[in-house]
Amino acid sequence: MEQAVQSETTAPESLAITQISHPLATIWLARENKEKASYFYGGTRLIEPTASDSAVTDTLIRLMHGESATKNRLINRAIESGTLNDMKAELPEGFLESRVGGARCIIRPHTPEIASRLSDPLHPDNTQATATVLESIGGTLNEREPRIKLTPDFGRYAGLADVLHQYTPNVLGIRCERGGCGGKSSYSTTGVLAGAEQIMPRLYQPFPVTLIGSAGAMGEGVLEYFLRQKTADLAACDLVYDEPGGETVPEGAQHLPSRWGMFTDSCLERAGLIVATTVGDELENSNWQLIPRGTGFLLAHNLALPKGEEGIGLARALAKQGVLVLPGQALTLGGALTARVEWYWRQKPGNPDFNKPLAHKVVHRVVSYLVGQMLEISDAEGITPYEAMLRIADEDTVV
Repeated sequence: MEQAVQSETTAPESLAITQISHPLATIWLARENKEKASYFYGGTRLIEPTASDSAVTDTLIRLMHGESATKNRLINRAIESGTLNDMKAELPEGFLESRVGGARCIIRPHTPEIASRLSDPLHPDNTQATATVLESIGGTLNEREPRIKLTPDFGRYAGLADVLHQYTPNVLGIRCERGGCGGKSSYSTTGVLAGAEQIMPRLYQPFPVTLIGSAGAMGEGVLEYFLRQKTADLAACDLVYDEPGGETVPEGAQHLPSRWGMFTDSCLERAGLIVATTVGDELENSNWQLIPRGTGFLLAHNLALPKGEEGIGLARALAKQGVLVLPGQALTLGGALTARVEWYWRQKPGNPDFNKPLAHKVVHRVVSYLVGQMLEISDAEGITPYEAMLRIADEDTVV
């Protein structure tokens, strides 16, 4: 293991942040300061080498608070509601009593070349570079932050969780043969489709379907679902479709142009159902005023709306425009929820294979319940589904 140095950094009182100085990258681990939490759940993200320390901290806090923590508060609320009580005999011991907090890991490579080594599975040094970074993270989890459970999902390939698992048990998303869920994407897709089921009856029939980010790990599953449904007016959009020699749109869907960092006008103008499984921060950089009244828009990704008052204001503006927007935290919590099932499943004697059908059933039940609650509160009180979600998660919704 290449030498890594751990240190604490200045953080808001509600957070605990640990910084790791590694020969290849600087790594930040953050979690909520909640002593009664069962554990703290967080994903990982590579950030540009040029990002400043302050930019990293801002992203770390935003992802931890607005995504990981919010998703787990929503899951906590759903469990408290009793929506899964009839499944108690199937669920692992401790799951229904769990109350999980938020965490996050961000990795900033020192140079663009190192960033390429870490993010590109075809790079000849990818395996070694990834292993040494994950080894340092694993050591820190073991020694300083054993209650943080990470899902190392940076890079477009599977197996990172199993690499981290070589160095620490405090990892989620490991392969099914070791009691893990085998990755988060398919479970997140189940949640997105559960959310779509909740709003499709509210749309004008029949309606076109537009999928943005349809070639990504989660987007592929959403696209496959609508292709199986033989959706008459289906359009797909992804950056890889527009690259020379890139992937082609499957038969049964038309191709719409894409653009990095924003949603293109041709996607927004189609009305009906729009599902965006993208990186995040696109909506506020797009011509959202073009979205027709009566559209249902599923922002099925992290960083779906700007933080704080700006995000609430944008959600309200779209609602006034007649657009029904569902935010990503409620739609994509399937990965966090399945990871929670996995953690308690792995405590079972004999290390049995993970029950994937059960996990999909749990995700569908929880997301359906939460989106239903969001829509019910929104209809009754004249607020946006986003504000209703924040209320369910006990977030501040006052502008």
